[in-house]
Amino acid sequence: MGIMEFQVCRQGRDARWVVRLGDAVYGSYLDKEQALLDAVDAARDAAQCGREVQVRVRERASAARIL
Repeated sequence: MGIMEFQVCRQGRDARWVVRLGDAVYGSYLDKEQALLDAVDAARDAAQCGREVQVRVRERASAARIL
């Protein structure tokens, strides 16, 4: 199994914050904080099941690894 990578980024015309898991949208949020909290929570659940995980925040000009 590969690494589960959760990406927190803006998407769409209204630039809503979303959490992406691979090519799929895991969830859509009103603000960055809620998206990040949900991504970290989902990643921790997956890690407890033995999966290797990463959480990344993608801003317009840069990306940062959180977990």
